[in-house]
This record gives sequence, C-alpha cells and structure tokens, in this order.
Amino acid sequence: MQSFLLTKPIHSLLAKLTIPSMVALLASFLYGIVDSIFLGRAVGSGALSALGFATPVQLFLIAFAQMFGAGAGSIISRALGRIDVKTAGSTMTISAITLGSVVLSFALLISIFLDFLLDSLGATGESRIQAHTYLTILLPFTPFFCASTFFSALLRSEGRAGRALCILLLGNLLNILFDALFILVLNRGIAGAALATGLGHLGATLLGLYFLLKKSQIRVASPSPSLLKQIVPLGLPSLVRQLGTGSVIALVNSLLISHAGSDAVAAYTIINQITMLCYLPLSALVMGFAPIAGYAYGADDRNRLQGVYRITVSSELFFGLTITILLQIFARDLLSIFSVDEKVIILALMPLRILLSTTAFVGVHTLGASYFQSIGKSLASLLLYMSRQFFLLIPLVILFSAYYGIWGIWIAFPLADILSALLALHFSRNDLYQKPAI
Repeated sequence: MQSFLLTKPIHSLLAKLTIPSMVALLASFLYGIVDSIFLGRAVGSGALSALGFATPVQLFLIAFAQMFGAGAGSIISRALGRIDVKTAGSTMTISAITLGSVVLSFALLISIFLDFLLDSLGATGESRIQAHTYLTILLPFTPFFCASTFFSALLRSEGRAGRALCILLLGNLLNILFDALFILVLNRGIAGAALATGLGHLGATLLGLYFLLKKSQIRVASPSPSLLKQIVPLGLPSLVRQLGTGSVIALVNSLLISHAGSDAVAAYTIINQITMLCYLPLSALVMGFAPIAGYAYGADDRNRLQGVYRITVSSELFFGLTITILLQIFARDLLSIFSVDEKVIILALMPLRILLSTTAFVGVHTLGASYFQSIGKSLASLLLYMSRQFFLLIPLVILFSAYYGIWGIWIAFPLADILSALLALHFSRNDLYQKPAI
C-alpha cells in the first residue's frame, strides 16, 4: 500500500510527484507543440491556422478522458488512503467502460457532421480544407488519445507519476519520429501530422495497458454503475475546464478571422502552444498536490492537508512570477521557434506578453478548484473551474472586443485570471480552515 503518501515529508513528496508530472505534461503538450513547429516551419501559416481550427475539436474529445480520469482518480486516491482496494478497482473498470462508449459515440457524430462543425468554427479557404484533412485522419484514433490520458490519470492517483510519465514520453517520441518521417521526408503536410499524432497515442495506450494490468495495485474488478454517481460529478469540473478552453479558442479564432484574417489565427495558435507550455509547472504542482490531498482527506489528517495546500500555493506563486519575468524577456525568441513568418511573429508578440503577465494567478485558481475536487466536493470545484472561462473570460472577451477590437480580446485574459484566482483562494482557504463558504 502507498503509505508514503501519508508519511513522507510534504516538501520532498510534493517534489517527487510534481517533477515527473511536469515532465509528463511537457510530453503531453509536445504532441501539439511538435506538430505546430513542424507545420509552421515546414508547411506554413495556413497549416498553423488549420491546426488552430482543429484544436477545439480535439480538446472536446480529450475533455471526457480528463473528466473520467479526474473523477476516478479522486475516488481511487481516497479509497487507497483508507485501504479499500475493491472500490479502487471497480472505479477504474466502470470508468474505462463508460469513457470508451462516450468517446466513440462523439467521434462518430463529429465525423458525420465535420463540414458543418468547421463552418460553425469559422474556418474558410485553405485553412478549412487542411483542418478537414487533419481531423478526418485523427478521429479514428480517438479511443487511443483518450485512453492514454485516462491511464496516466489513474497511475498518478496511486502515486505512480513516473509510470504516467513513461506513457507520455513514449507517445511523444513516436510522434516526433513520425512527424519527421511524414512531414519532412514523405512531404505529407498536415495529413502526416495527424497520422503521427494518432500513432503516438496508440503506442502510449499500449504501454498504459501494460502498467495497469501488470504493475498497478489497482486491479480490474466488477464494474459498479452506482459509482458513476460519484465519478461524473467529481470529474465534471475537469470536463468543464477543458470545454471552456476549447470554447475560448473557438471564440477567439472566430473573432480573429473576421477582424484580421488567417495570419492572426496562426499567431493565436502559436500563442496557445506557448501559454500551455508555460503553465506546465503550475499544472504539475496541482497534479502532485491532488493525490497527497486525497490521501490526507481520506485518512482524516487535516494538518497534513493544510500543510500541503500552503506549500503548493507558495510554489505556484513563485514559479508563476518567475515564468512571467522570463517570458517578457524571451517572448520573441520563443515565437521564432514556431514560425519563420515575420508577420505572424509580430502579430503574436504583444498579445503573448499580455496573456502571460498574470501566470501566477492561473496557478492559484487551478489549485483552488483542484483542492475541492481532491476532497470530493464536486460542486465547489465545478463552480470554481467555470468561474474563469465561462463566468469571466468569455463574457469579457465578447464585451471588450466589441468596444476595443482585437486588443480588447487580449486585455480580457489577465483580468479574468486575477478575478478567478481571488475567488479560488477565498473559497478554498475558508473550507480548509473550517469556515463554510460554498
């Protein structure tokens, strides 16, 4: 049994879980980043725009893997904390079955209505044609890129962050190799990028199956449908967060294509990749925090729960401020990695600096929402996850863009970050120190 999650000193334990998680997240995001670099430098800005229009569709499907991974992970970590292996196994089994049914159904529907969907997202011209090609090839691989995400979450829930890392590293190594083969050698363009991504996730899924079936303390058990009443509400915040990200990208793409054209969408695609990259240390800290908090809550050790929360908040602020400073200095250098088109780089430079000016607040907000998810309070977690994107960011983007044009879009991001972080900090601290707030 993973008693070290209850006994090991918090600082060293958080580092032990965070560092592999950070590398794992980097590996996960490298799927999109590698595709962007290969396409931006070897194919052109049109392919980057196409990738930008395809991204919300990918995020929509992955959102379900994150929902079931987070919901099952919360139950599993708390179950193992009280030495309840049967519940952990039943949770894994019913989650896997339900996730498979859901993603296959949605992938089929998207394939049928793909033309309508791309029109709704605002894709036009060559960007639309390439986005259609990319998604047509990638959609059959949907079960694999959802499974690799789900398996990684389960392994992290039992404290096996290193194994979760191996899954993602293998997937990305395959993705990079196949990108080089299909794009640079065979000149397959965006079709090659889609095929490389799909094959990378296939390899990651096979390794994840091996770890879970042969190396994990979570054993396949009789599925209990009643557990879905806990899994879905607990995972819903992760689903909403991912859907919110996809909705924001779709909204901004639509506004940019109507105001500034496909080059602006290409610039925003690069901005998204870089901001995701910069958020990695903050998300990794949350991923390291979650199983420790879940175990402590399951074992009724409130002092340990308070301790890991304090340490993680301080770490989020430190890393967030450090990233902000570095990005103000090296923003242009990062942009030049993704594109050789000077127009695209100029379009992206100032918005990137604006969006990353409040990085530390993003980490605090995510931690507050994850705290409630880890201890099984799904409604509070859901409301906090929704606060940034649905209650604040999307309305602010629509409002500010109407008055200030494109610059209004970029101003909305830091304002939403600050307000949502303050909300998350207030509610999580009140609950942690026994002052009911939600």
